[in-house]
Amino acid sequence: MNEKETEMMTLTPLGGGQEVGRSCIYLKYKERSLLLDCGIHPGREGMDACPFFDSIDPEEIDVILITHFHLDHCASLPYFTEKTNFRGRIFMTHATKAVMRLLVADYVRLLGSSRSSYALYDEHDLINCIEKVEVVDFHQTIEYKGIKFCGFAAGHVLGAAMFTVEIDGVVVLYTGDYSMEEDRHLSSAEVLLDIFVYKVDYMFILDSTFASRRSYCGIHIWSSSA
Repeated sequence: MNEKETEMMTLTPLGGGQEVGRSCIYLKYKERSLLLDCGIHPGREGMDACPFFDSIDPEEIDVILITHFHLDHCASLPYFTEKTNFRGRIFMTHATKAVMRLLVADYVRLLGSSRSSYALYDEHDLINCIEKVEVVDFHQTIEYKGIKFCGFAAGHVLGAAMFTVEIDGVVVLYTGDYSMEEDRHLSSAEVLLDIFVYKVDYMFILDSTFASRRSYCGIHIWSSSA
């Protein structure tokens, strides 16, 4: 790989691109690699329900960030941590970790009882996966291997987070699912005004079923779904 290629940031939807389900974006920049979400496709079975993991080397992934506990954003994680050579770190909020364990356990039991031949992992794999998860608070900044990230409230479900990811001064905001409407249980997604005040070189990755590409104030806004 030449120097010019290492300077280029690549964002590859392994799932969730032009579809609803198995949300997973592979981000690579300056020899640092992340997965943003690691979901399952609810309408598919076996490996066909997973993101396209065969197009990457799991051992090269430094960090996985999970935005929230819905299966289309997290249910491939036990497969990825227990059935591949992934050796990186996994982060999500406290609430996401707690509820993910319950929802994915139900998913494993239902799949095992009805279509056992399609089971990608079992409850033991899920337990091992959960033990590897590290929790973060909103507004807590973590730095690892030159990757700096911070979570902000997404307003989608309890514990749902948007993540800013910074590598060598370049910042990406991955929203996952988010909501700008308040209800009796959740506040709306945080508006990160400092992004517009202090930075102009951000890229936004919007997870949205109905969205389009547009530019705003010189900042490129890109949607992973259409």
